[in-house]
Amino acid sequence: MSAATGSRANGYVLRVVGAFIACPGILCCICGAAFADETKWRLAKPVGDTLMLYTADTDEATDALGALVLECQAGSGLAKVDKVIVDKNERSAIAKLVVDDSYPTVELNPGPEKSSLDAITSSDVSGWGYRFQISTDAPAFDLFSNTGILKFKIGGSSIQSGIKAGLDKITEFQTACSKPLDRPKASK
Repeated sequence: MSAATGSRANGYVLRVVGAFIACPGILCCICGAAFADETKWRLAKPVGDTLMLYTADTDEATDALGALVLECQAGSGLAKVDKVIVDKNERSAIAKLVVDDSYPTVELNPGPEKSSLDAITSSDVSGWGYRFQISTDAPAFDLFSNTGILKFKIGGSSIQSGIKAGLDKITEFQTACSKPLDRPKASK
């Protein structure tokens, strides 16, 4: 073997060995990304009988919540919906309500239930948003529980928000938040 051939062979071996040394770090990064938690509906019980339903990619404490967050008191029958405005049409619909001095009606889909905006909100973390309430026994909430997507209309803007992963958490939230069934009292 000539000196030139030996030198090329040694260079090749060094590159292969270097690649194997580098690969475990790369593979760890790839594997870590592959095993990252998926974004899905999650349920938290922050204080007392309060339940919070939100989308995130972790069960750990985070401020990276999705655009739709629901909260209720167990057994109340009502869920407070906090929605971050993510779309220009949605923002225009909210602005039009204010400019036209219109009643802030939220038409739930499917109806016939309606709600009204409780507040227009602003946050340094998530920007502009709004809040309304929905009954946990409304057909729109049942559809939400089955699909992960809450559908409603504000002014001329039809809004669909949510994701399909984690539907079991929506069902758990709906069950816990619903009013207890009226049970007949036992006779004496």
